[in-house]
Amino acid sequence: MNFEIQSTLAATTTESPRQLLRRKPLLVAGLVLIIISFGVFLGQEWSLQHQGKRNEGIFMLNYVIAAGFLLTLLFHKMFRFRQPLAYLDYLMLFLVMGLISDFALNREITIFLPSVGWFSGWLVLVAVAMVGYSFRFLLPRVVQLVVLFLLGTGLVLFSYFALYLVPFYPLGLLGAIALGLGLHVFIPLCSVICLAVAARRMYRRDVALKRTFLAGIILPVLLSLVFLVLWQRANRHIHQILNAYQLQDRQDLPRWVVLSQQLPVSPLYARMLQTDLVYQAASEHFSPFSLPDQRFNELLRHDPLVVVATRFFDKPDLTVAERIKLLESMYDARHPAQERLWSGQHLTTDHVITQAQIFPEYRLSYTEKILSVRNHHPSTWGQEEAIYTFHLPEGSVVTSLSLWINGKEEKGYLTTKSKADSAYTTIVGVEVRDPSVVHWQEGNTVSVRVFPCTPQENRRFKLGVTSPLRQKGEQLVYQNIYFDGPAAAAATETTEIRMADATAAHHLPADFKPQGNGRFARYGSYVPDWHLAFPAPALSPATFTFAGHTYQMQARPLEFEAFSPTRIYLDLNKAWSAEEVALVWAQVKEQKVYTSLHGTMVRLTAENKDDVVAQLRNYNFTLFPFHHIKEPDRALVISKSNGLSPNLQDLQESRFAADFKKIAQKQQPLRFYNLGSEVTPYVKTLKELQLLQYYEGSARDLAKLLTAKRFVRRSRRSRRSTGENTVVLGEAGTEIIRNPATGTAAGSGPDHLMRLFAYNHLLQQIGWRYFQKDFLEESLINEAAQANVVSPLSSLVVLETKQDYERFGIKESKNSLGNASVASAGAVPEPHEWLLIFLVVAVVAWSVLKPKLLP
Repeated sequence: MNFEIQSTLAATTTESPRQLLRRKPLLVAGLVLIIISFGVFLGQEWSLQHQGKRNEGIFMLNYVIAAGFLLTLLFHKMFRFRQPLAYLDYLMLFLVMGLISDFALNREITIFLPSVGWFSGWLVLVAVAMVGYSFRFLLPRVVQLVVLFLLGTGLVLFSYFALYLVPFYPLGLLGAIALGLGLHVFIPLCSVICLAVAARRMYRRDVALKRTFLAGIILPVLLSLVFLVLWQRANRHIHQILNAYQLQDRQDLPRWVVLSQQLPVSPLYARMLQTDLVYQAASEHFSPFSLPDQRFNELLRHDPLVVVATRFFDKPDLTVAERIKLLESMYDARHPAQERLWSGQHLTTDHVITQAQIFPEYRLSYTEKILSVRNHHPSTWGQEEAIYTFHLPEGSVVTSLSLWINGKEEKGYLTTKSKADSAYTTIVGVEVRDPSVVHWQEGNTVSVRVFPCTPQENRRFKLGVTSPLRQKGEQLVYQNIYFDGPAAAAATETTEIRMADATAAHHLPADFKPQGNGRFARYGSYVPDWHLAFPAPALSPATFTFAGHTYQMQARPLEFEAFSPTRIYLDLNKAWSAEEVALVWAQVKEQKVYTSLHGTMVRLTAENKDDVVAQLRNYNFTLFPFHHIKEPDRALVISKSNGLSPNLQDLQESRFAADFKKIAQKQQPLRFYNLGSEVTPYVKTLKELQLLQYYEGSARDLAKLLTAKRFVRRSRRSRRSTGENTVVLGEAGTEIIRNPATGTAAGSGPDHLMRLFAYNHLLQQIGWRYFQKDFLEESLINEAAQANVVSPLSSLVVLETKQDYERFGIKESKNSLGNASVASAGAVPEPHEWLLIFLVVAVVAWSVLKPKLLP
């Protein structure tokens, strides 16, 4: 029965929808089979995305469903090779099943890489419209218009697929012999033909339907043209910036830094930079797709707009390394950009155990994270490497690392960063055995690498972090440590918090339950972002003693001193609002005001201010050259940030770094006022290195300080001449004092006092020498080893055997605190532990006194 007869029947019949469907049982059966087939496909996708499992051969179920439906149509003579389009309603359902089978097979034999979300959504909508066409006699006119519009867009969609698959057509014909599997490549081409015929039949008697179908064709074509125009314009913008860079007299910064300052942060520019890293590009030789030279987080997706754009236009003239640096600095993509020795695409984080011990009276905490990594690789030999980036609270330091090898916890050895990296790289890249390593990174982060993670069993490792507690008014705040790494969306988490005073935890998250003895626990899904707050008790005067020194936490309340700057430097960029610029300028315009433009200090005046500010407010960030500041003792830098910038280490080989090394090494910490609380990674590292006398607030708060001619006081103890035995923990409002030990008492304070002191003291000593190699002094390395802290010059590494340690010259320090633990010095004993201590003391006392008491 052809389309015209069906339309007449549908228009004149008085049958109910149920009666109509009863006369078309194969249509109903086809719809049911589509739902089943799509459900199988979604189940496979869910398993792959959330569990990393790929059930090989499952596509055969989708294929059997589609092939079985086609054979049924042949049996009922509703599909004829001489007149294949006679029963288009049924054929349309078969094509939907064929498309599902296509993409299920694509998981086994990759022709199309996984599509971006909008493209997948569009495909699903078109498939729904194809089903709607088969049941159009049940649909009102408005819905029919929507169906026809979607079919118009589908004609463009399947035309793209059909053209993309042209190189595969000869293989498809050969593959047709193998159970007809090769015919999958012709499904999009058949869909183009069927959609065109279906539309012609629908709008033959209705001009409005024709216009709707044409609108469906025109819209995606127009949107694609707009994208291509914007792509080419963005490409020209990149080349203009690069050409202007080449004309500069001084090229202090690498060209990728200049680009990251001036390029808009937008999805279009992100796609351009991620081409061949995240998004597939068109092949220069018209092969179906091209493989990139370097992958970005093991992920490559198919975006037809990017493929078409790279087919007709050039890609940006940037190296892979430059594009990765741009993505790191503009889109916070440092974790996925880390270099890999092995793949990690089948890994997930299965379980997280968090154990935190809080010492409110010392303004610090110790947190252990035990992570279980699961490998879902379908092959039993699929060894992979897990890479994590942990984000630590400001001032925190890693003080322990463990890896479970053959079911036994093996603790890490502290050594120089170069030795740890050499051992890990050699063993993982060549010998393929068990190591783990943790490296310090800028911006209060550390990276942890674990190898091998195998399908046979979960891999466990433990990271211990000592952190200052942040003081906020009369409250102390403990901030959870979160991480980037193998997906943790389906991970479970067990969390336990230990506090000496159970009544102090007034602001725990609601799902934490008291366990008694100052313990609070939570079990559930992994939650990365949470904190707890509690009243700040009085500081304990107790000390910790080790190797001839005592360490004590003391209060360092915020104090202000008289300060009237002679030079004011404005670090202007896109983060500044017009109101903030006006407020600050009104306060400083009578003084000498400077800013940095194209690497040169420019004095702002009433005449040039608007022009210079307009230029700099187009910059995403500025790497303010603090080393070019004159009269640093009388200078004030005012800045604001949206959090974007390269790391300081990224500038290592630049002229900027060379000038930094020459000029800045004799400078005292610079007074720095930040509008708001967000800072760039660049400024964050300078804070860690204690090169900035930092304070933050609003523009109006700044105006009050300038009017009162005051600024936050620089600690006398923090000066280089007198600061060898003091470190300041700004977030905690405290400082740790190191003094020579005068007695034999060990002190009852936790060993974390020494660990925090050593870490911050190391950063303080490195300071302006960060770009120099001479900061790798033996005394600093020994200090790091003694306190067992990860720093810019020290790392923790776990190797499989003692012979491995000896081979790479890694020795366990004999005069060291060793790996921190929840039970380390200063931990608060539980009641049963107090009983055990009492019994031990009683036994010792009885052994000593027994001869004297008994005759």
